[in-house]
Amino acid sequence: MIAYLPELYPDELAYSWFCRYYAHSGYLTHKSALEDILYKRHNNPSKEFLGRLGFDMTEAIKRKYSIEDIILKHTMVPQYARFIPLDQKKNAVYHIGYDFCDAHHLFAILPRHETDAFLKYCPICANEDREKYGETYWHRLHQLRNIQICANHGCMLQNSTVPAKSEGDFTLCPAETNIETKEPVMDENKDRYAFTKYMCDVFNSPVDFEKDIPISAALYKAMKKSRYMKNSGRSRHTKQLADDMQVFYRNIGLPDIASIYQIQRVLLGNRYDFSVVCQIAYYLGMSISELTSPTLTEKEVSEEQDSHYIKNREIIDWSLYDAETAPKLEAMARSIYDGTANNSGRPERVSEKIIYREMGLPQHRLEILPMCRAVFDKYTESYEENWARRIIWAYKKLSRENKPFYWSDIRALTGVKKSNIEKVIPHIRKQTTRKVARDIIRIIE
Repeated sequence: MIAYLPELYPDELAYSWFCRYYAHSGYLTHKSALEDILYKRHNNPSKEFLGRLGFDMTEAIKRKYSIEDIILKHTMVPQYARFIPLDQKKNAVYHIGYDFCDAHHLFAILPRHETDAFLKYCPICANEDREKYGETYWHRLHQLRNIQICANHGCMLQNSTVPAKSEGDFTLCPAETNIETKEPVMDENKDRYAFTKYMCDVFNSPVDFEKDIPISAALYKAMKKSRYMKNSGRSRHTKQLADDMQVFYRNIGLPDIASIYQIQRVLLGNRYDFSVVCQIAYYLGMSISELTSPTLTEKEVSEEQDSHYIKNREIIDWSLYDAETAPKLEAMARSIYDGTANNSGRPERVSEKIIYREMGLPQHRLEILPMCRAVFDKYTESYEENWARRIIWAYKKLSRENKPFYWSDIRALTGVKKSNIEKVIPHIRKQTTRKVARDIIRIIE
């Protein structure tokens, strides 16, 4: 029975809430706190979402708050779900709250830009929190991807030492003990602040669960009012739009600027990346309500759908596309390979199917992208090699818990069947030290 839960603070990340629960409840270790928070010790919670919570924790939350409010007001779901189709949006919110599922199966979650590698904070917000609540906490708005400024105070956000990813060796890091006292550095770029404020206002707007108006249609309507579309509505000057956006956002110092290919995919209704949508909408002068609660007639939606014939008329510089995509593919493949792409931390096999799905690439596209193909080939491995890496990872993970464990525990973490072990053992010997390989084989046998 969970007897105590602290009050949630405004805009507090659920992860921050669990960190304060851990700090306030007097647990001696992270592990003992996580055993009470989680369904199972190995079901790591997520820093951006909820993770698979235990029955007692779920019931304790329900006694004070609705799960839907937690998801929409205290996780990063609005960043990923806002612009996706209605049925997919409803399904995602349900799975996040009631039927645990890795969020990577619900949204397109791209590799992080280096500026978003750690949890961020505003020094002024931290001081105000401490004065008002006696402690500070992790704010959601500060963790939005691609922002560097506090929308409330206009000062530069600072990086903590807490990784933003839900790393395999999960720890609860309260903001109060992980945020340093620093002098605020005010940002002088008014355009950058205005765009930051715009992104935060979009994020904070109510998520629409009634209308199913494609974001591509809302952006199409805005483009019709601009110089980036001919009066007929049948021809868009996407390259010119992308070039002009590059100049504008480069001048304001935005870390991760949308490429022409990201812009094309959003305009054609194939992707829904929050930052890319906001960059297009802000540059086109769309209001918050036009973006988050568009009012379009069926005729206007159909008009945008009918315009998609231009998809195959764009002249694409494949060499440039290859060069721009390869670094993103590298980050994605590495995170899948080393396990940082999922909440459990389990290393996975990098397959073409996963790459095409996560990167939003059509099938067989790697055949005309030599740089991307080289990245993929670097991480290619057999099933047996991947199973060996999983078993080694599970052995090391269980060893850190300083408790006896058996083959059944390794099997539960890895999903590797014992019938395949004979094929896997040679790869275990190649991929780790003699001692570790000997210990693993002893446990298996």
